[in-house]
Amino acid sequence: MVKVIVYFFIIVILLEIIIRDIREKIILNKSNLGLLFLGGILGFLEGDLQERLLSAALYALPFILIYGYGSDILNKECIGMGDVKLVTSLGFLLNFNNFFDILIFLNISFITPLIYLGGKYIYLKKLDKDIAFGPFLILSYLLVLIKENYEKW
Repeated sequence: MVKVIVYFFIIVILLEIIIRDIREKIILNKSNLGLLFLGGILGFLEGDLQERLLSAALYALPFILIYGYGSDILNKECIGMGDVKLVTSLGFLLNFNNFFDILIFLNISFITPLIYLGGKYIYLKKLDKDIAFGPFLILSYLLVLIKENYEKW
């Protein structure tokens, strides 16, 4: 019952992040901290807190590299720090099973925005310079979560 309540609050926070990121292009620190707190509760309940910490670090590593080095190479901010914090929080919510899950997460995270931008350019003949990346990260999280739970069923 406690896990159902925790997942309810996770869904509420994820919806808030999606709406705010689309409207204002910002992800609040309190939303990320809420996800980290709820991930800690799940880790405590399931007894896999160490795996969750490892998962948070491994999921966030490619985004930290893009944030740091990509910005230096392109002389432009490639990804916001709020997105990096969101990936860390989402990684904390997931269990680390194997590197295949991380590759799925990364591929979905980067391919879906390209599809979105391509479709928007084809239909509207307009290309956005900045897009809300948070909803795509949350979509990736949900698909990896479904994959993890599908394997358990």
